[in-house]
Amino acid sequence: MRGWVESERVRLRPAPLLWVLLLAVPGSGKNAAAQALELSQSDAAIAVRQDGRLVLVYNIQPPPAPEGIDPVYRRSGFLHPVASPKGRVVTQAFPVDHPHQHGIFTAWVRTTYGGKPVDFWNLAGGTGRVLHERVVSRFEEGEAIGFEVDLLHRMTATPPVDVLRERWKVTVYPTDGDYHCFDLETTQTALTDTPLIVEKYHYGGVALRGPTRWLTEQDGFVRRNSDQVCEPSRFLNNLGSGRVEGNHEHAKWVAMTGAIDGEPVTIAVLCHADNFRAPQAARLHPTKPYFVFAPCVDGEFVIDREHPFQSRYRYLITDAEPDAEWLDDKWREWCSTDK
Repeated sequence: MRGWVESERVRLRPAPLLWVLLLAVPGSGKNAAAQALELSQSDAAIAVRQDGRLVLVYNIQPPPAPEGIDPVYRRSGFLHPVASPKGRVVTQAFPVDHPHQHGIFTAWVRTTYGGKPVDFWNLAGGTGRVLHERVVSRFEEGEAIGFEVDLLHRMTATPPVDVLRERWKVTVYPTDGDYHCFDLETTQTALTDTPLIVEKYHYGGVALRGPTRWLTEQDGFVRRNSDQVCEPSRFLNNLGSGRVEGNHEHAKWVAMTGAIDGEPVTIAVLCHADNFRAPQAARLHPTKPYFVFAPCVDGEFVIDREHPFQSRYRYLITDAEPDAEWLDDKWREWCSTDK
């Protein structure tokens, strides 16, 4: 494959596979036996499939920018496409309304390094960016399969400075095929003796961007482009709140739902109870299909050699409306068995 795919159904171009791991697992699903997991790696990306169906792609190389998108928005080190069991893609890269948002990605917005402001999120500002550094490992853990990669948070000054190294551990779990499940564990560590100060701000952290067609009719891009097709997304958190009242609430989980081919599909993100400032504040955008768990909402903090930033998130993707009771159960099960 060559990185991300814009289509809402998964169509991947072939690329020479450098490494493949196939793991057949015993039954553990509620309705049927768990299905085989497969991990493959090319020069461009790592892909994980269950029973031959795509679960996720990690982009090692920055995909090419689509026509009309400034190449400054290219980046590596993010997950896209992420798909449901029916093959419906719930993430997007280079969305025309916000081309700096890429699938599942991490970045801080308002930071200070050595007295200078650095924005790792808004790439057009030219002060910082996040990029893939290396593949660390591929692994099996019991019934699960996954990989570890390192990313760099780079201050794009002259000369550039690599401020943080971020280790991603992505673990995909076998299911009965009714849903997809994977974890993202992130550890950000300072690379110099100068600390990075993450300032209080209303967004920044571990983010999720959904398809452009999930914009609401109130979005500025939609109002300026009358031909934009909208099947507006909806949010739900464990407190029963939607996108307006749920903004900046401290949530155990947040689910985003939209329609593809006229049917609902949901991606939910669970925030682990042991995370920094858990339950973390979640920024829910008022018109766009994106949200981010953002501990910076609650004030400034520092990442230095003695104080790395660590968080864990679980992603559950279903071809259905969100089931709050099921998500509550999954969150409790995850946090209680992970002690």
